[in-house]
Amino acid sequence: MFRMKETTESIIENCAGPFLTIDCMSAKLEGLPEPPRIFKGIIRPSLGCFFGPSKSGKTTLVENLAFSIAAGQTRFLNDDVNCDNKRVLLISLEEYYRSRTVRNVRQMEAFTSKYNLDPTWRENVYVVDDSFARYITTEEQWQLLDAEIERVKPGFVMIDSVTRTTTDSIEDSSVSTNLMKRFREMAHKHNIALVLIHHSQKMDDRPITIATMAGSRVIGQEMDFMIGVNRSSQNIRYVKDVAFRYWPDDSEFVLKFSIDSNQMIVAEEEVYESDILSSATAGNETFGSDMTLQAHLQELTNGDPLIVVKTADLYTRLLDTGVMTKPTIHAALKRLEKNRIIVKPEKGCYRLNQPS
Repeated sequence: MFRMKETTESIIENCAGPFLTIDCMSAKLEGLPEPPRIFKGIIRPSLGCFFGPSKSGKTTLVENLAFSIAAGQTRFLNDDVNCDNKRVLLISLEEYYRSRTVRNVRQMEAFTSKYNLDPTWRENVYVVDDSFARYITTEEQWQLLDAEIERVKPGFVMIDSVTRTTTDSIEDSSVSTNLMKRFREMAHKHNIALVLIHHSQKMDDRPITIATMAGSRVIGQEMDFMIGVNRSSQNIRYVKDVAFRYWPDDSEFVLKFSIDSNQMIVAEEEVYESDILSSATAGNETFGSDMTLQAHLQELTNGDPLIVVKTADLYTRLLDTGVMTKPTIHAALKRLEKNRIIVKPEKGCYRLNQPS
């Protein structure tokens, strides 16, 4: 009987890393617990951000999430909260420490009263004092940050904001690459959910997408989760699941919220983002479907006006998934073209209009 000569590939040890079969990798993980999911797609360890325009409520929202973790609450913004390490660290670089402390104390007193909590939960909340730098730019400052996280041993860390961790342009991809590398190494070294507060471009009642995030595209590529926080011109605040690596992010709905006199987040109803934004732009003959379509065009092109999207791509996203009918898609395309939001370079192709 003829026998094939044994190849070099057949005698390679399949479970010898760093390259190995998926079965070997799975065996290595056998018996280990799943990475804990803290909230939505935020697991530990992971790196991500809450981003949006100035004064939209980003910091207050993340503070309320942190307090929910520290107090052992099981729900926040109508979703589950679960973190075995309840110690949180809030690193606020943008605010003057006195104003921030007064607000945090008021929030925590209201939190204790609302949920009838034992006040000792506050011992799980750590903040920075006035001796800590307002910018983290030198190697000594980065080392101090790393050492303090190691000393406190939190499970959840907020840094407010990304722009306070560099004096160079965040639009520069090399700057963003180095910055994200530092943050990711920090998250994995300390086994933390590292939440960055980041800014968006000026929104002008546009849908909040990855493309509206300020800075280099590298920032978005490196994030495990991106949660948008927006505020319309009619003063309607909402939070949106923009992108998750470990959680569904295909919902067309956003959650409206308000902030009460104690700086507590109050969840309201879920609605279409387009309904919020179309009400603010009704005078410009823009319908809710227009805003939805524009948001998908922003995501498909990553905000680049040179990238062309075919009608077939829009059908796959909107028609095949039941989000829109074919007549609605074409009516919205015509209005967006009329309002000079998009351009049709040729039949069946569209791109965002180049800003003048």
